[in-house]
Amino acid sequence: MDKEFNPALQFDAFTAGVEDGGLRSSSSITIIVCYILANCQEKITAQNIIDALVDGKIANYFEVSNAISKMIKKGHILENKDSTLKITADCRFLVDIVENDLPLTIREKSIELVNKLAVNEINKKENKVSIEKTAKGYSVTLHVSDIDSDFMVLTLNVPSEAQAVVIKEKFQQSPAAVYENLMNSIFK
Repeated sequence: MDKEFNPALQFDAFTAGVEDGGLRSSSSITIIVCYILANCQEKITAQNIIDALVDGKIANYFEVSNAISKMIKKGHILENKDSTLKITADCRFLVDIVENDLPLTIREKSIELVNKLAVNEINKKENKVSIEKTAKGYSVTLHVSDIDSDFMVLTLNVPSEAQAVVIKEKFQQSPAAVYENLMNSIFK
């Protein structure tokens, strides 16, 4: 926020990997980071924001990383011990003033992507999956957990490692859905 602030007029950011309609100014990237922190329901890390904006082709990796780093150094964003980020009053004030300078589609897409990444990260941390090679293929063990204990452990045997990896990825995307579907199947 060192430069005069007008996202519509400054095109000073690297644009490698950014699609048409993406963010091309350092100030716009700073605003979207603050906007995401102000509007996401999940606890998010710097990496969640970086991955979402880069994977969504909204902003350049180096520009997003730089914006987050600068805002942490200036005290506009706080980084907790668990690496999650917290918005400060300065950052929230910035969002309140200029959030409408960002296109609505960019704002919506950013929030959607960050929330999805954050939920996937939480699911991976809280619901463990192990894959073990066996004599007849692979054993995939799925753990549906609640804070510090498992309330469901399911082991599946599959013939290939590729199938085991697909099961792991699908489970970690939505462990609650797997649990719910299994319970519905049992009790119908």
